[in-house]
Amino acid sequence: MTQPRRLRMSKLTLGLVAALAAAPVFAQSTSSGIGGMVTHNGQPVAGAEVTITHVESGTVSRASTDASGRYNARGLRVGGPYNVTITKSGDGTQTQEGIYLGLDQVASVNAQLTGDVATLESMQVTAPRGSEAFTSDNKGISTNLSRGDLDRTPMPDHSIQNVVRSDPRVVVTDRDRGAFSAMGQNNRYNSITVDTISAGDPFGLNDNGLPTKGTPISQDAIESYNISTANFDVATRRGVGAWVNAVTKSGTNDFHGSAYYVYQNADDMIGKGETDAKWTGYTKDTTKGATLGGPILKDKLFFFASYEESEKTAPGAIWGTSDSSAISKVNDVTTAQLQQITTTAQNLGLSPGDDGSASTDLESKRYLAKLDWNISDYHRASLRFSRTEEDEPIITASSSTQLKLSSNWYVLNKTNTSYALSFYDDWSEKFSTEASVGYSKFEQDRAPLVGGYQPEITVRTNGTDSGSSVLLGTDYSSQANVLNVKSWNAYFAGSWFLGDHVLKAGIDYQQDEVYNLFLQRYNGTYAFNSIADFASGTYRRYQLSQPAAGYTLDNVAAIFKMKQYGLFLQDTWQATDRLSIQYGLRYDVPKVNPMPTYNPCFAADAGVTGNFGACGLRATPANANASVGGFGFSNTGTIDGNSVLQPRFSFNYDLDTERPTQLRGGAGLFVSNTPAVWVGNPYSNNGVAVTTYDVNRRKTAVDPAFSADPFGQNVPGSTVTPPGLGSSSMTVNVVDPNFKLPAVYKYTLGLDHQLPWQDLVFTAEYQHLDVDKGILYQDLNMGAPTGTLPDGRYTYARFPNQAPGSTNTANWNKNASFSNVIYLTNTDKGKSDNFTVSLKKPFDGTWSAMLAYTYSRATEVNPGTSSVAYSSYQNRAWYNPSDDAAGISNYSIPNRIIAQLSWEHKFFGDYATRVSAFYDGHNGAPYSWVFGNDAQGLGLSSGRSLAYVPSGPSDVVWANATSQQLSSSFWEYIGKHPELARYKGDVAERNSSRAPWVNQLDMSFSQEIPGFAKGHKGEIRLDMFNVLNMLNKDWGVEHRADFPLVRNLANVAGVTADGKYIYDISSTSLYNRNGTYAPTDLAINETQNPSQRWSLLLTLRYTF
Repeated sequence: MTQPRRLRMSKLTLGLVAALAAAPVFAQSTSSGIGGMVTHNGQPVAGAEVTITHVESGTVSRASTDASGRYNARGLRVGGPYNVTITKSGDGTQTQEGIYLGLDQVASVNAQLTGDVATLESMQVTAPRGSEAFTSDNKGISTNLSRGDLDRTPMPDHSIQNVVRSDPRVVVTDRDRGAFSAMGQNNRYNSITVDTISAGDPFGLNDNGLPTKGTPISQDAIESYNISTANFDVATRRGVGAWVNAVTKSGTNDFHGSAYYVYQNADDMIGKGETDAKWTGYTKDTTKGATLGGPILKDKLFFFASYEESEKTAPGAIWGTSDSSAISKVNDVTTAQLQQITTTAQNLGLSPGDDGSASTDLESKRYLAKLDWNISDYHRASLRFSRTEEDEPIITASSSTQLKLSSNWYVLNKTNTSYALSFYDDWSEKFSTEASVGYSKFEQDRAPLVGGYQPEITVRTNGTDSGSSVLLGTDYSSQANVLNVKSWNAYFAGSWFLGDHVLKAGIDYQQDEVYNLFLQRYNGTYAFNSIADFASGTYRRYQLSQPAAGYTLDNVAAIFKMKQYGLFLQDTWQATDRLSIQYGLRYDVPKVNPMPTYNPCFAADAGVTGNFGACGLRATPANANASVGGFGFSNTGTIDGNSVLQPRFSFNYDLDTERPTQLRGGAGLFVSNTPAVWVGNPYSNNGVAVTTYDVNRRKTAVDPAFSADPFGQNVPGSTVTPPGLGSSSMTVNVVDPNFKLPAVYKYTLGLDHQLPWQDLVFTAEYQHLDVDKGILYQDLNMGAPTGTLPDGRYTYARFPNQAPGSTNTANWNKNASFSNVIYLTNTDKGKSDNFTVSLKKPFDGTWSAMLAYTYSRATEVNPGTSSVAYSSYQNRAWYNPSDDAAGISNYSIPNRIIAQLSWEHKFFGDYATRVSAFYDGHNGAPYSWVFGNDAQGLGLSSGRSLAYVPSGPSDVVWANATSQQLSSSFWEYIGKHPELARYKGDVAERNSSRAPWVNQLDMSFSQEIPGFAKGHKGEIRLDMFNVLNMLNKDWGVEHRADFPLVRNLANVAGVTADGKYIYDISSTSLYNRNGTYAPTDLAINETQNPSQRWSLLLTLRYTF
């Protein structure tokens, strides 16, 4: 391949190919590499000495060419600049300066010596811009962001989402929650690492994929990112979604540092958005931090440290009593009544709090310290410590009929601490290694914000079972809610450089030690119909959950260790001067211990009845067709020992064209660690470790008396009936003993071509994904169907032709000893296709630009939306609920356009003015049309059954409450909406409709100013989020269907004798004020952050 070069000196004829790979060499590594080939008149030069110097730290790495003229250096610092000097006695000394290495990249420096061998002068060559992609190591699909790229990227909230969106295949699918997806895959399948240590959610609870609400490590401490959706290196694990790998900064021979302050207020710097309503989530958002790095021993030992703290000052609750001056008011709860309730609570020994004075500021702190040691020219080590502390207050939401006092609010206290130690060693010219060990500990305690632990109490103000109320005491889900995850990991890889072959072999290991206690109503919940009843302790309802007889809280908690061992072997073969091939195997073995608590009732055969000690099986079925007994297999299944062998192959071919052109691709199997919470559900829901008590009305002294003591609740009755035999039934979560980690096959093909203008690089990439092992949740205790509905799907209600309701019992044929039995198993259905074209203009000191379009389509069986097994099962749309059938993915975004533009100029001496913009436009989230009620008799509170779209007026009968105007406007609505009209006479497919197109334009402006000393600079920067919304309040807004992406078409009121649906659209959610049919509008997706309105972020920074 011949590439144009710009020579600074021309006494020798030299061709020097310098390019940065776009594919990792050491997967999820913290280092980079340089390698290449030295030739003379087309023949390899053996014994040439190569000296690679990191200029700022003086770090030196040495190598020499082998008999084939090749050399390799691995384990180099990320960044630069590097100088590479190649010396061969009799052939001269050649130097390339200004090489910058991206994370997980290899620069290829190939010297071709054809000049006067007697001339031993130094030669300096600069590689052309835009050559980043053209290297034999670029076989996968990825995006690299250097520190300079990050500084030029608009960062309106300094989140990781601002970073990952730079990859055309990675979409922020939910701006409000910060969830992002690659190729339409579950966001929980992404892998986020910093310095080889996982920085992702260690348990799988959070939508943003992080352990905390904010970024776990300050963005100012990051040196480089690598974002990849296809990395065929066998060292890569967790490869179903996106890999987001970051490396932190290191110290150099000069002292460098920064101090910064970031500011935003809600009054002047956050817009009112589409609804013209002021943002009330917080009043002020500030961040202050500092970094410092430098030498401890020049050229040998360096340090880097950063500290950052953030605070969002919150206004507290916006709800108040009906006669208060609050922004939002609760009906039928007066200030006098509230005072009566709080006084009564205090007299009973409770701490009720109030309706809004408690501090709800979100506070977080981030620490990082790092040491880098150049042991010798051939050995290097790095040690890093980081810690994040975050206190996130949660105001439990009041409503127009219920006022929740501050004692019901809670706080998530989180700490995440990690250590990472890495070694990079060149043992000889032919053998190098990279090794790392790490430890992290995540702790989360969900605790009362004020008042300490106490029972949760509902007090109604009108003396009835319904109506407005005041809620006080500890939120029932926060009464026993603790999560601790300790993780250990180790990695070792050795590379042998054998001429045209590079052999790599290694092992990695991870162990997660999980403690997750989640027991709702551990301190009890009470409901009182009046203030007088509250004062006398006469409750309407009392609920309590406690460890069953013979069990403790540790038996209730999910306590287990999940280990994963990985072995890998790979050969990278430079088959010809133009063709590089990589092939290898990876073998992953998961181990889990101990097993979940054994439930003898669940494991019993069908038809068996009686008491099994900790549980019981009812002898009398609910009806003649219902089953009794157990399910005939153990509930103790895990992923233990279910290994996966992953073959992988990739290539890079350098086409013989006038300008650089390459073809690359690969195929391979990748697995993703199952979120620990999915594995942990069977431990927490085994059906025997918890006894639940539910007392309706305290009628006599025999019933347990009210107690304000959270840890001294009165247990109903002296004799405890085992679960299954009493009024309650067993909830059991089960993992298929043959369940394997989620796995997909990936196939890629890419073409890169450098255009003759402005160093532009054109890229076209195709990526196909086939599910090998996906997730499938099923309910094993639905019971036999009781009939079929007009469109052929099953119904489970007692009376198949009647409307759902309390008299039409759901799941009529279920086993009455059990409630839901949720079974996690595998499916092989689901796929994804992605095609991307892009143009990239690399930064040339003045400007850079990028434009990309991605077409994508993805299908899945279960979107895995929740951490709770039952929620993951039921929070989706279906034809039949346990079907193994794929539909359009919740995360599928068919069309996306992104564009980036950065410009820089120094108007005043050495002080730069920078302007940057980033545009992201894409389809809105998909959603499904469903029946609004429990049409299939499954016991659901809201609809999940995909809606049948009638073929015409004679295809459906209207309920009596439906007016002629409503039914007529229903047909008009169908006719005006093609996404519904195309399904006339059929069931609308899952996720067949979409929210409107989403536009987002962010910009940043920065100006450097003189500092207080030579080499010091100040910077004033303004980041603008959602600029289009500033121009028009209706622009830049993301709308979204209600969770879990469903929209109600109609309610089912029954089935006629001749087999037609009876539709009821008289619900107020299905018509407008004019009495015309109008399903509920798609909501503005904004509950947690000001994500659908414009905002400004001001940064003041001082650097030296």
